[in-house]
Amino acid sequence: MTPLFLHGAASADMTGWSAVLSALLDGLKDGLLSIPILFLAYLLMELLERSSRLNEGLLRRYSRRAGPALGGLLGIVPQCGISGAAATLFSTGSITVGTMLAVFFATSDEMLPIFLSSLTESSGISWKTIVLITLSKAALGILLGYLADLLFGRWFRAQKSIHSFCEREHCDCDEEEGSVFLAALRHTLKIAAMLIAVNFALNLLFHYIGVERLSGTVLNRPVLGELILALFGLIPNCSVSVVVTESYLSGVLGLGGLFAGLLSNAGIGLLVLLRTNRNWKENAAVVAILYGFSVLAGIAVTLLVG
Repeated sequence: MTPLFLHGAASADMTGWSAVLSALLDGLKDGLLSIPILFLAYLLMELLERSSRLNEGLLRRYSRRAGPALGGLLGIVPQCGISGAAATLFSTGSITVGTMLAVFFATSDEMLPIFLSSLTESSGISWKTIVLITLSKAALGILLGYLADLLFGRWFRAQKSIHSFCEREHCDCDEEEGSVFLAALRHTLKIAAMLIAVNFALNLLFHYIGVERLSGTVLNRPVLGELILALFGLIPNCSVSVVVTESYLSGVLGLGGLFAGLLSNAGIGLLVLLRTNRNWKENAAVVAILYGFSVLAGIAVTLLVG
């Protein structure tokens, strides 16, 4: 479903309940599509909490070694829920900040489907370009994830545990084993409800503001364009990737701007992080790193590609 703010003239004619209904449907879509991945993440969390042989410490050790690599590869899958799952696992101390950020950086959401659909158009891009952009995004996610662990990992070692997380969320972790699926489902539904509500509000806001008001001339300027697009990418909504990708295909912005906007756009990841991680200093640091690295990567792409 194309976000309502991309419908052009038809969108401008939408008023009242029509706009509200379209915004609600888009919000429901993003929220419902994230449920399966979020449920698997919470189920893993519950199983780790109850296991006598596995624990978050073991997962964290493996996360330092291979986490960013796996996160970068998973992130390119066009699915909002993966970034939300990574944020949840970080909030419980199960994975490192670099692993979570690798997922955030690599997350493509709607980029890949839009690129693939453009292959049928005369002005579309080639398979080679799609593969190169997708793999480059994954590679940058992996590289920046390891770099984040190396430079900032020691600042994100606050005491976190699945047990304390479950106690805070009142998920009845100490109940019998048979309730593990219900506990994971309760977590998932709470987060999904929040995502639907926020996405609904953002979609409605996009409709009335209209992102097309952004000047293409400004977005194409070196450095300034990357600064603006990376900031725009921080909006926690999967539809942002649609706007950035469509703008690139229409020539409004260049390749560096595309990377700056998509690297910083973690889909629902930031929303879930703010909901599940109560350490606001850590959250602010994650946003700063996500933004800063995205801007630098976008500028580097502009300088390399021209």
